[in-house]
Formats: sequence, C-alpha cells, structure tokens
Amino acid sequence: MINVIKKYIEENKKEAAAIFAICAAALVLRLISLFCAGDLWLDEIYSYYFSSKNSVIDVIRTLYTEDLHTPLYFVLLHFWIKFFNIFNIGENDTVMRLLGFIPAFLTVPLAFFAGKTLFNRKTGYFAAIMLAISPFAIYYSTELRFYGFVLFLSLLSSFFFVKYVNSINSSGELNPEKLLSTNALALIISNLALLYTFNISFVFVFFQFLCGLLFVIDKKTFFKTYVLTGLLYIPAFIMTAHGIFAYKNAICSFAQDIFIYKPKFISIFLQSYFTGSFYYALNNMYQINDRIISEILKPKQLFLVLFPALFCLTGFFRAVFDKYIHILKEKILKKSDGERPVENKNLLLFLLPSLAFLLFELIFAHFGLMSLIVRYTIVSYPAIIIVCAFGLSLMKPKKLLCGLFLAFVVSVSFFLFSKEENVIKKETLFGTPVEEMFGGFQIRQDDYIIVPMMGKLYKRYLPKNATYIDFEVTDMLLNDVRKYFPLVFDSETIENLNRKNARTLLKDFVIDESINPVLEEHFKTQYFDKMKKGQAFIVVVYDINTVKMLNRLYILPKDKRDKLYEVGGMYYFLSAKITLDTLEVANKYLKSLKAYTISSNKSSGDNTGVFVFLKN
Repeated sequence: MINVIKKYIEENKKEAAAIFAICAAALVLRLISLFCAGDLWLDEIYSYYFSSKNSVIDVIRTLYTEDLHTPLYFVLLHFWIKFFNIFNIGENDTVMRLLGFIPAFLTVPLAFFAGKTLFNRKTGYFAAIMLAISPFAIYYSTELRFYGFVLFLSLLSSFFFVKYVNSINSSGELNPEKLLSTNALALIISNLALLYTFNISFVFVFFQFLCGLLFVIDKKTFFKTYVLTGLLYIPAFIMTAHGIFAYKNAICSFAQDIFIYKPKFISIFLQSYFTGSFYYALNNMYQINDRIISEILKPKQLFLVLFPALFCLTGFFRAVFDKYIHILKEKILKKSDGERPVENKNLLLFLLPSLAFLLFELIFAHFGLMSLIVRYTIVSYPAIIIVCAFGLSLMKPKKLLCGLFLAFVVSVSFFLFSKEENVIKKETLFGTPVEEMFGGFQIRQDDYIIVPMMGKLYKRYLPKNATYIDFEVTDMLLNDVRKYFPLVFDSETIENLNRKNARTLLKDFVIDESINPVLEEHFKTQYFDKMKKGQAFIVVVYDINTVKMLNRLYILPKDKRDKLYEVGGMYYFLSAKITLDTLEVANKYLKSLKAYTISSNKSSGDNTGVFVFLKN
C-alpha cells in the first residue's frame, strides 16, 4: 500500500499536492470544530449512554429495547471507549468524537477519487473542495453520532455500486459464474456497514437494487449479490422492525409531535446542503428559516444564501440534463461539437438511488409517516454534492466558472469564520454549568435528584453521590414504558390511552393548570413524607423553555388554550406539564432553597433549570 501511494505521488505530483492542500484545509476546519465543540449535547449523550454499557450484549439489548437504531456504530464506540480507557481517557468527549471524525474526514479524499474515477478530474477537485468547507459536513464530522460514518459509507456504497454494475456489463473483469468479484465484495461490505449503522439506509439500498435492475445485463448474478446482502442484514432488520413497531405504539410520534414536517423544509434542506447557513436545520427551526427567507433579497443574504444555492443547483441540473443539452446543441448547430461526454450512465447509477431516497423521505414525511430533519437525509448528501461538482465541471467559459466557484467558497466560508454566525464553533455547554452550580451545594448520599426529562442521559454531568429517582418522562411518552404511567395517569386513562386518542384524551390534563393529583400523591407518600429535616429534593429540568411555554399557555383563557394545544407538539406539552407539576408539588410540601437556569449553548438562551428544595 505504501509503495502504491509513493508511486501515485511520483507520477501525479501536481494532483497529489492539490489534494493534500484540500485535505489539509478540511482537517484544520474539522479540528477547530472538534476542539471547540464543548460538552456532549443530548443526542451525543445518547451515543455515550448506549455505548458505555458493560458488554456488547448489553449495548445491543439496550438499543433493542429503548431505541430505533442499528448497532454497528455503538458497538464500535463501546470498544473505542474500552481501548482508550487503558489510558484513562476513553470517556473524554474529544476522544470519543474522534471515532466518527476519522471516516467523515476521509470522505473528502474519497470524494475526489470517486469524482475523478466516475466522471473527470475537475469533478473530483470541485467535490473535494465543496465537502472540505461544507459546514454541514464539518458539523457531523465532529458530533458523537453515527452521521460521520454514514457520510463515508454512503459514498463508498454509491461508488462501488457504479463500479460493480459496470464490471458486470463489461466482458473483462467479472466471470458470471463467480459471485464474489472484487467489486461485488466491496459493495456487499460497504452496504452491510451502512445498513448496520443507519436504520433507514435499507431504503437507500433497496432503491440501489431497483436501479441496478434497470441497467445491469447479468441480472441473475446481480440479484444473487443483493440476496446475500439481504440475508446478512436480517439481524439488523429485526432490530429496525422492532424499533418501528415500538415507536408506532408509543404515545407520542416523532413525525407528528416533535419534528413536525412543513413544506418549508425544502428551503432548510437546500440551504443546509449548498450554503453555510444550516445551523437552524438541526431541529427544523422554521421560524429562524422564515427570518432568513424574508431577508433573502438583501445584499448580504443574496450573496450568502441565494447565490451559493443557485450556483450548486445550476451545476446539479447541468449534470442531470447534460445529455439533452448536447442533443439540443447538435440540433441547433446542425453538427456535433465533438465533446459529448460518456459519463451519463455513471451519473444515473450514482445519483438515482440517492435521489429516490430523498423523495421517499419527503413523501413519507409529508403524510406524517416518518420524521424528517436534514441530518436524516445525509445518506444522499455525498452523491448530490458530487453530481453538482460534475455539472460545474461541464460549464463554460472556464474563467467565469473559476470566478463563480471562488465566490461560492467565500460565501460558504463566511459561516465558518463569522463571529455572529460561526457554525463550526459549537461551544455547547450542556453539563459543565451544572457541575459548576452544584459545586457550591454539598450533595449528600440521601438527597434526591430527579430529572423528569432525559434523566438517564443527564446523569453523566450530575453528582454521583446522591439518590436518583427513577422517573423518565421521555421513556413514558416515546418508548411506551408503562411502568411510569401509574405515576401520572389514573387507571381509567391508562386503560384507554393510545396514540390515536392521546391528543384528545389528555387535552384536559395538559391545559388544566392545577396540580395532577396522581403525581402529587406519589411524590408525597413515596418521598416527601419519608424525608428527614434538611434533606434535599433537587429537580433538574432539561429545556426550561418548554416549561415556560406551558406557563404562557396558562395565561390564556380556556378556549385559546384549547386552540393552541391542538396545533402544538403534544410531546412538549405533556413533558412540560409533568415537569411543571413535579416542581409545583415539591414547592407545596418542601422549602424552596434556590433555583437557577443555565444556557446550554451560545444561541439557546436559558435552557436548563436546577431547582433545590429542602425538607423543613
């Protein structure tokens, strides 16, 4: 391998130097993001929570019972933590993030290689630069989630899919009697790695299979390859199917109650893929997106948002319709210009599975059948960018193209270095302020700490020497953990409660500002009556803004409460109601000692609340 690399550098010195410079810039930007990321935020702590179990079996069992995701990334992170724990740094945030950082960074040179091999050298250069400076790619390169792996594996899968189909259709490389050719084996491995990393990627692989059937000559051999992939995917499919079934039976829906889809998502999607303005896309922040759209004709937004998006879309459509552009030119000029490319088949093979995957997500999200935020589309991202790069490589005149591409780089880079809108310096402060605040209060072993929302995750940053109350609103509403229902709902409600009637059945429960009697009785008899004088009851509230939202609801008259409840996210209302009642009950029976709120990052405002009560 070293000799191959040395030979390549000797034979392609200029190209090697250019790619080295692009990769060096990509690495620097990602390292800045990595070391400025701050604490783990909520989704990242989920990764830590699953991967920090005692054994691989425990990791898989917990994923099976509490989550939708397939296990490969979490198992790898489990061993990653174990290995670095030899040096006592395995649970360090930066060290854990390096696991996804490495494959995500390797996507940049892989994009050059794929673009050059399947299309042309200029495509490789454009694609590598676009991925190197992409805030979207940088952000997910440094997050403790599986998206960095998905970025790399989806591109690897798309590349080997084209190579495999071409090898079947050629007379040289593949013997029809031999199933596991080099390209077939590479495709199977990359697809299985993707399937075991990202649950919904089975849709992408299925569309890849359908696309192959349209173009491949030896359909029998091709079919066998995907049958083998499917058989090896069965364990992951069982986990995914179980997760979907459990999700469908939960009280709240991600698609209908949390990540609510609106057609304006298309704007968020385009800005996230093609511009530097993507930060608000993390949870479909439509209001922020509305502000940007309303200002789109101002000079700043024209250059930073509209221009790069239109520039990339021009490249995309230039690539997609290149064949017809050449036919049209021949008809107009009455002769061939001699430059008709031969990459159209590669383009279709490379693009169609990713495009079909995007359309699938948009259609299902539109009908409320799945949740959709930009990161869920990351399987398609590398292919879309490379197709844009291919289209740009076909544009003329060259000097104008270079000028426009330089302007594109400048517009995207603004979001990387601007003090106001820097997106690679996340600087999340999820747990550090909590640790600092608790530093002035001596937690005792018999003190109670309750974290109604995300409690099992927040424990990473909370004092270890306390008694934690097992009460998890998130599990109760999203994972259908019935053990928590009797703590909040009466027996009749529990018997009748399901996703179809939850919004109607729980409306009075949510909009009624009086304390929930079931919850009050539970805390009073199980904890407050048994507590000793001076013993503390500490409530940590993740996302205090949600609770504030419910307080604002109670200011309204009842008819307006009904209306707001009908159009709002039920998960947030229910979570806020149960959390607010927990605080009200504690305040009723105990003495309030102190309360404070903490900002979790530079843009969130007050996000976490800590409330300390004492037994008189």
